[in-house]
Amino acid sequence: MVTRKEVARLAGVSEATVSHVINKSKAVSPELTERVQRVVRDTKYRPNRIAQSLVTKVGKHVAIIVEDIKNTYYSEIAEGMSEVAWKEGYIVSLIGLNYTNEEMLWDLISRNIDGVFITVAYDRLRRVFEEYRKAGIALVGVDGCSVELDYERSVDHMIKYLADLGHRKIGLLSGLPFSRVHTRYTSYVKSMRRYGLQPDASLIVEGAYPFHTEFQDGYRAMNVLLRRKTGATAVFVVNDMMALGAIKAIREAGMTVPGDISVVGCDDIFFASCVDPPLSTISAPKKEIGRRAMYCLLDQIHGKPGEDIVLGTEFVVRSSTGPAKK
Repeated sequence: MVTRKEVARLAGVSEATVSHVINKSKAVSPELTERVQRVVRDTKYRPNRIAQSLVTKVGKHVAIIVEDIKNTYYSEIAEGMSEVAWKEGYIVSLIGLNYTNEEMLWDLISRNIDGVFITVAYDRLRRVFEEYRKAGIALVGVDGCSVELDYERSVDHMIKYLADLGHRKIGLLSGLPFSRVHTRYTSYVKSMRRYGLQPDASLIVEGAYPFHTEFQDGYRAMNVLLRRKTGATAVFVVNDMMALGAIKAIREAGMTVPGDISVVGCDDIFFASCVDPPLSTISAPKKEIGRRAMYCLLDQIHGKPGEDIVLGTEFVVRSSTGPAKK
């Protein structure tokens, strides 16, 4: 295995110069930089990241904490993060709360993590995240640096589309407390009223502790709505995984989608266009969320202040929505 000493000898420079070129820790002339980089490429030299982190205090390691790693929504976000991270020499760890516990989250502090993108409710693990901040770990997803989605225009488009198809009773399955689906919930209520529809409480199914938004949660929430006998002819579900669970519940009740009930999801995960029927949904720019989050982490790691970022969403019409049943 090639060592830094050998790279220095082949490039005709000192080991310190090799270190400065690789770590970008000190200005080196373009000529010497090119000479070192050429030897690094030719010898396929790989620096010892652990040794580097001891010198630079940067581990080149960031993480994204998500609710459920089975939901491909988060894997696409992580992919966007990785696109930026790899260019800067970082690796990204995907950590799902459904496969970990609070003790393991505390352990990230001792693993020289440089930054964390938090996609779960901050108040749920407040003590852990506050310790991250005290340890100097860059954070995205909290006050002062977050990547948010603007749902107002797309939800309004969706409600108008359903209203034009004759739907008057449109349900909402949240899977979460309203405080955590704030913009989707408020956009739904505002748009319902705008088009002369009543966002009746019986049409809205809030989540139950410990608040998950997985397939089975959509299945349970849809069954709750069906038992209420509200006469809902359409339902908006806060993510696609829950929407797929809702479709299962509708079919088990002897009804069809969209013949009896139209279903709209949110996120536009890969499977949304592959299921039967293909799912109408609110599409989020998942990879761009990851890219922006990684850039924000890098800014903080390099001593720059973080900032809030807002990205738009879009309503995508597929076959899970149709005219209201008369």
